Amino acid sequence: MRPRAASGRASGAQPTPDALAVLGHELRTPLAALMGYTEMLAGAERLTEAQSRAWSASAYAAASHLNALVTSVLEGGVEGLGAPSSDRETVDASSLVAGCCDFVRPDASARGVNLYGPAPGSGPELYCDPRAVRQILLNLLANAIKFTPPGGDVRVEAKLEDGMVVLTVADTGIGFHEAGRRQAAARQAAGTAGAAGPEAAGLGIGLQLVRSLASLHGGEARIHAGETAGTVARVVLPSGGAAPASETSAGSTCASHMMVPCLA
Repeated sequence: MRPRAASGRASGAQPTPDALAVLGHELRTPLAALMGYTEMLAGAERLTEAQSRAWSASAYAAASHLNALVTSVLEGGVEGLGAPSSDRETVDASSLVAGCCDFVRPDASARGVNLYGPAPGSGPELYCDPRAVRQILLNLLANAIKFTPPGGDVRVEAKLEDGMVVLTVADTGIGFHEAGRRQAAARQAAGTAGAAGPEAAGLGIGLQLVRSLASLHGGEARIHAGETAGTVARVVLPSGGAAPASETSAGSTCASHMMVPCLA
């Protein structure tokens, strides 16, 4: 159990509105996936055995990620969501990416967005805290789907470059600058109304968490406009094997930085 969590509980400190916004933001995507797949299973009149197994597996994966997030909060407070666990393992990056694509596939389908990801088991190997990397991917995927109009594409790749694993999320959406303008307008409108709802309170949180989690993995995250349209997010992380020398402790005090709304 992390020392900062014990001290926080001992002092009787209450979660701040920003901390609650982070918590709600991170729980929303896997909860939506769990509800989506269970509703699909309950409402489908005819399902093949393969389809039933696939949807059930996706629902279980969403529930497992929710459990990992809750465990992280119980052990390290809400701040724990902005830092990877010190327990790392080597996993297949393509399988991790494919699983995250399954999380958001019901949302993409409902919005008419085409979602493309790698085949599970195709590599490369990634040395990471799987829970934290899922957070990174789910935040990037949620943003890409949100800002891509019906008929648009979101493509996710995992490949090895110069001994590092590069995760790329590219979309054909409204573009980096327009997304930033809309977020700024939404924040201003929420402020004028006097009370920010869940969507307004969470604006920008996800991308800042992406940067925090990538950095604490000894990697980096960069987000820029696509060559012709849309947005491209690149996350560079250590490949399978020993932890890099630059890897920072999971107890780093990154929480004070992860609340700043930011796109770039």
